[in-house]
Amino acid sequence: MTRRQLSLWLDEQVARRLAARAAQAQETLDEVMRRDLVRWLGDWGLRYVTHIVRSGETLFDLAEHYYGDRAMASVIAAFNALRDPNIIHVGQMLRIPEAGKRQDLPAGESSYLYGLHDRGGEHLMGWAGHKGWVVISEELGADPQDWGSRSYADLRDEGYGVMVRLNYGYHEKGTLPHSDHYEAFARRCGNFCERSQGCHIWIIANEPNLAAERPGGPVNGQAITPEMYARAFRLCRDEIRRRPGHQHDQIVIAAVGPWNIETPYPQNPSGDWIIYFRDILTTLSGDGPVAGLDGIALHTYGRTPDPGEIVSEARMDPPFDHRRKMFRTYIDFMEAIPERLRHLPVYITETDQDVAWLDANDGWVCEAYAEIDRWNANVSHQRIRALVLYRWERYDRWAIRGKNGVIDDLRAALAHGYRWYS
Repeated sequence: MTRRQLSLWLDEQVARRLAARAAQAQETLDEVMRRDLVRWLGDWGLRYVTHIVRSGETLFDLAEHYYGDRAMASVIAAFNALRDPNIIHVGQMLRIPEAGKRQDLPAGESSYLYGLHDRGGEHLMGWAGHKGWVVISEELGADPQDWGSRSYADLRDEGYGVMVRLNYGYHEKGTLPHSDHYEAFARRCGNFCERSQGCHIWIIANEPNLAAERPGGPVNGQAITPEMYARAFRLCRDEIRRRPGHQHDQIVIAAVGPWNIETPYPQNPSGDWIIYFRDILTTLSGDGPVAGLDGIALHTYGRTPDPGEIVSEARMDPPFDHRRKMFRTYIDFMEAIPERLRHLPVYITETDQDVAWLDANDGWVCEAYAEIDRWNANVSHQRIRALVLYRWERYDRWAIRGKNGVIDDLRAALAHGYRWYS
């Protein structure tokens, strides 16, 4: 058996005491240390899996994949006696000790990818035994004296993941209020969350780059630049997290509308949606080690009910021919996330097609979930925790309720039991 020497530096007094205690027991200090260290170790590390390094992978990626904790990279480095944990090579075999021993998720979070926007359809996930996510949108206004709230404890207690999107309003009211009222809106968000139960993941506003989401409407409304959104977000995050019982809540940035160029600004004169998204993240995270956000929401859509378009690499027309045109627009967003934010949870909180859901089982839903599962299977990728179908209730043309073909497609997807965390 190969042997390796370990050295240990101790306080002088402790070293003398250990040497004398070993002499009293008529043992060498090496014998004592070897025996007691092995007893302390137990059988830890006898169980491990092997991993062959692929292009682009880092130890942090492997730690996230096998343990759900990027800080465990140091454990993998030590187990494999790596001199420099930042250097691993394609084709290198690494041993991953005690892989898969993760902590349980907090109540109100789901290990499954599945999700529905709106209450009412979650029973489909429950019947399949794969309880995913429910996303709920709330209109709050900006009255700082308003303490009205809502409970989601029933969903949490039944085992579903819960995310709540906090809007100032809908349509011409705007997803955020006019910038003069950001502070009042933040206090209203804090009031609502403090009185709420069953949710600790809050999304602040919706698709702020869309003209239709501007306060005042698309024609004469106030455009929401990344800097303005970041200001509103910081106020809301600080207000929610200072409330009792919400100090560790996840405050998630709004999803940016893909393919939308309605909000140009000096640093982004074309209104490119990916640059808009990246500028929000950069503004909020800065260059420091602590991010000013807790999670990222995305929206990704198909153009038609054709499931083949899910994997299409088709590009937009010039001058945006470097951007993906189909469902895989989510990849453009994922690739734009700065490296320092690659540890954050990512949730796709809306997906559908440009056209209304047809009452047909065309396999689109099945293929969409399979695509995100394939993305997550690559350990170098930042994991996506949810793919939420928009929407269940008959509030607009994308309603799924009553469309048995779409429901059968969802049931087929649920049968696969896709998880982001196991």
